[in-house]
Amino acid sequence: MIKQDSLSSAERPYTTENAISGLGRSFLTLPALPFIPNDVDETNGSGDYAGVYDAYVTVPDPNCVANAGLLSPGLAGAGATCGFLYGPRFNIVNEEEKSQLYANLTHELSDTLSMTAELGWTHHEVLDNPQSPSYPNLTFPLIFPGTGGSPFDRPVQWYGRPLGAEAPSPLAPRDSEAIRASLQLDGELNNGWNWMGALTYSENDRVARQPDTIASRLNAAIAGNGGTSGNETFNLFDPSANSQELIDWMSHLTYTNRKTEMTVADFVVSGELFDMAAGPVGFAAGAQWRDESYAVKRDDIYTQTNDPVTGDLIPVDLIFLGGGTPVDVSRDSYALFAEANLPLTDTLEASVAVRYENLSSDSSVDPKLSLRWQATDKLVLRASASSAFREPSLVQLYNQGTSLQGLDDPNVAGNRASFVRVNARGNTNLQPETSTNINIGAVYDVTDNLTVRLDYWSFDYEDVITVENAQGKLDALPDGPDVIRDATGTLGGVNVEYINAETVDTDGIDLSIDWSGSTELGEIGLSLAATRFLSYEIPCTATLSAAQRGCTGTSGTQDVVGYFNYDNFARSMPETKVNVTANWSRNNHKVALMGFYTSSYETTRGGIPAGYSSSIDSWLTLDLQYAYSFEVGGTEAILTLGAKNLTDEDAPKLYDAANFSYDPKHHDPRGQIVYGRIKFAL
Repeated sequence: MIKQDSLSSAERPYTTENAISGLGRSFLTLPALPFIPNDVDETNGSGDYAGVYDAYVTVPDPNCVANAGLLSPGLAGAGATCGFLYGPRFNIVNEEEKSQLYANLTHELSDTLSMTAELGWTHHEVLDNPQSPSYPNLTFPLIFPGTGGSPFDRPVQWYGRPLGAEAPSPLAPRDSEAIRASLQLDGELNNGWNWMGALTYSENDRVARQPDTIASRLNAAIAGNGGTSGNETFNLFDPSANSQELIDWMSHLTYTNRKTEMTVADFVVSGELFDMAAGPVGFAAGAQWRDESYAVKRDDIYTQTNDPVTGDLIPVDLIFLGGGTPVDVSRDSYALFAEANLPLTDTLEASVAVRYENLSSDSSVDPKLSLRWQATDKLVLRASASSAFREPSLVQLYNQGTSLQGLDDPNVAGNRASFVRVNARGNTNLQPETSTNINIGAVYDVTDNLTVRLDYWSFDYEDVITVENAQGKLDALPDGPDVIRDATGTLGGVNVEYINAETVDTDGIDLSIDWSGSTELGEIGLSLAATRFLSYEIPCTATLSAAQRGCTGTSGTQDVVGYFNYDNFARSMPETKVNVTANWSRNNHKVALMGFYTSSYETTRGGIPAGYSSSIDSWLTLDLQYAYSFEVGGTEAILTLGAKNLTDEDAPKLYDAANFSYDPKHHDPRGQIVYGRIKFAL
């Protein structure tokens, strides 16, 4: 069992210093309302909110700072909002427990038949995972005098969340269990051919709990009809007036269970077909059958149902999370494939392969041709060309989920960052993704101890399966049908779905250098592995950042290598990554020093504050590891001691609106990590 302590982002404050929400506890005064007779623009407050306010003044919690909140400019210019720095509440690393079991059994059934059985089990539990005190109420409701503890004599609009900076963080635990079992038979035929048959079953069962507030109970409590007694009031203006029992009554910990299962049967025969002048022709052929399923179950409150009259989906009774419908789908497919290795000459060989896939929604035939030429004793040249086919996963077809993202609202001037919900949904109209792949390379043995490998690769994708980027969608259509806003235009969220992008064309170079040598002091090795993207071209969009990358409209392509890509479906993409390893071994001792380098890249996000720039610095870290092998009572054991990020380098800073201020895809903010472990081979 592996136990892991949590690391709060508060211990790495630079990672969340921009994670600020303006939706803490604030109220917007309103002009004369047409449904109130003889209404006026002026609003009077009493108690801590005492004062006379014109229309469109944002009135914050008078105890905002005392309640650990942050004051910022008002929603409509006048007044101030009470928000809070929520980032330090989240963990960079959660408290976790992980248990694993693995068993392997091999048995010779006869001289020509053997059996291999494998069983693996993993249980992974996230024990804490703290969240914001509560989500904001994105309906931004009107609060009338005499309700919700209002100190005002006219209706005001509430911009906030039931529990703000003064409240503790609820937990969102996770639990997952994975099982994989496989049985394989390997046999020999009388004619010298071999066969292999295997049956593999895998299952992944994941449970996620996420806190939210029950909307109907919150509304009832604001109206004075809350709690188990039905007569308690939830005070939006003074958090100290609310009992824990009332808070618990309104709160809900959602339950989502996602389960995937797959059964795969494989059968392969291989042997030599005939002889050519340069040698025998190797051949393999086989078949594969796959059956997979995907099921999603949620608790009753978190499950969407259909309106019996209109058939439309009814929103769940929560103020923020979107919930979803039950999912229980399955499909099966089969494939046939064949491959031949042809020795054309003593120095030139070719491999030809073809694979036929028959899927529930489509079918495909994909060929592959590879050539290998031993140009000299030291130099090998190689090349391959192939096509590939990938159908959308069941998750991409049917999934529904809500995440939180920091987005820049183009309709707001100045600091436009908002932390809002992004509702992602599957798309049953997705088409399979196809690609054409080319690789050209060389292997050069400079000496018996030194080998250099250089490869150029190119992938041209059609109908790439990806999820829409929320920021890009918001930038392109700030008031589009999938952008959620209230009556005043305040951003509440963005709906995105899985789509087929038109094309993606990418190419690059891989370089590896390996040297090894023997000395009186032991065995020494040096290795280098580097990857450089030459291009990653995606369709142009109408966003400002796309224009910065050469687009003048929505036609053509843009090269996104060297950019953070916050507003499109591509991931952040530094041009170059390099890993270098130096190792030494002698008898039972091994030492390795590893260096990891990521080149600098840029963000095109606007409104970058002081202390940040558009450039994301390059990053170099070092790892050191020592291993000692020994025996205990005839059992082999390995003791390992090491340090990751030996020099304790901070992750490069990045301005990404209200999100983390580093790039988790390429950088690790944990700092120096010292570890030790001992492993026994039972």
